Amino acid sequence: MTAMELTRNLVRSCLNLDAAEPLSEDTYLVGGFPEFDSLTITTLIEQIEEAVGCEIDDDEISGETFETVGSLAHFVGAKMAEAT
Repeated sequence: MTAMELTRNLVRSCLNLDAAEPLSEDTYLVGGFPEFDSLTITTLIEQIEEAVGCEIDDDEISGETFETVGSLAHFVGAKMAEAT
């Protein structure tokens, strides 16, 4: 599974979105979904850690990480590369 596929799956799961919901690299997360809040971010971090088998430190993440699906996928890809 690619980082983008994993990211889309995790975002859909956290936001309870239908599998047909289009999520492109440019889809805004912060500000793009009313339910995308700090609790969603915490849940996403936990799910990324579980799916990738990594640990994410607080200093690794920033607002830009969760700006778009693409920026989050880039972060997930980097964590996947570290885990292998």
